This record gives sequence, structure tokens and C-alpha cells, in this order.
Amino acid sequence: MAANYLTKTRVISYYNQKRLIQALGKSVHKVLEVGIFNSLLSEFLVREGYEVIRADFDPGLNPDIILDLKSDFEIAHNTFDVIVLFQVLEHIPYEDFEAALKKIAQATKKFVVISLPYNTAYLTLQVQFFLYQYQRPRSVLFQIPKFWSNQPFTPDEHCWEMGLKGYPKKRIIASLENAGLQLKREYQDPLEPYHYFFVLEKLEKK
Repeated sequence: MAANYLTKTRVISYYNQKRLIQALGKSVHKVLEVGIFNSLLSEFLVREGYEVIRADFDPGLNPDIILDLKSDFEIAHNTFDVIVLFQVLEHIPYEDFEAALKKIAQATKKFVVISLPYNTAYLTLQVQFFLYQYQRPRSVLFQIPKFWSNQPFTPDEHCWEMGLKGYPKKRIIASLENAGLQLKREYQDPLEPYHYFFVLEKLEKK
């Protein structure tokens, strides 16, 4: 892992990843993590009693499954309680993102949790009072999607980012729904608003 990768804001994101998975309830046990880079999340989850299968296109990361989201990959249907992809999908072209989502939706029994980069101009204000006992900080987030720009924050790594020209949030939500996933929850941490979380539930076929 690069020495400058594990920043304070990334630790906040790892915290939110684990918290959102735990919030799905005790019926969620078997997890597929797609796009691993390091083992921090899976280590957290295993310590909490989850069964975690790790997938990545890079065999050098020693994943349990070699999986390239840009390929015509196959995952057995209804295999995992939840499939998670955090800051992964923006690394592939948007048309591949949409195709991969449909296969991911088929492979999960119930849930998919993802995070995407949300490219905005933002201001976060946080206030915390301490008198006789600890009080949780209160935050206010002001943001404007950079709809006038088509430049990702990391253009050498990201093919697209939510909020940029041509990729408004409503387009991403439409792609999620077209894949057979229903939006259950959206979440942004005011301390790291660049990582935008979607908690999705598989639609039952009628």
C-alpha cells in the first residue's frame, strides 16, 4: 500500500463502508467485495463474523476470485447476501459499468452497496460543543455538482465521476434501477463528501 494512500478521509470512508454493511442486519453474512486494493475492509468484516470473498482483476493482490468488470464475466446467481463495490466502478467506461451492474444484481441474494466519487464544489461546516458530556459533532454540507466540467479528480484513473458533465446523479440512479436494483438509502459523510454511498436492494421478479 502506498504510504500516502491511507489518509484521514479514507479511514472515514472505511468506517462508513463497515457501518453501512452492518446496518443491513443479521441476515447478511456472506459478502463479496469487488475491488480490494488492500485487505482493510475484509479484515474488519471477518473480525465481526462475516464470511468475505474478495474479487479483483489483479492477481497480484491475491483475490479469491479473478474478476474483470470490463469482461464478459460470470458469477453464480443468488450467491451472496451482499456485494460491495467501493470506489471501483468509475475505473471502467460507463457502458461497462451498466453491463456489470446487471450481472452484479443477478449474483446477489438481496443487497448491493456501492460508493462512487461525487465531484462537487463543497463547503463543510462542523460544530462540536463539550460541556459536561461528549456531544456528537453537527455538520452542515453545501455542495454544487461540477456539471460544467468533464475533468475527473484523478483523470489518469477514473473514466467518469458522478456530478460531472454528462453524469448527473439522476443518470446514475436510472442505471442502477435499470439493472434491477432499488435504491434503499443514499449517504454522504460531510467529512468526506467525495465518496457517495448507495445502498441498493435487489428487485424481486414478478
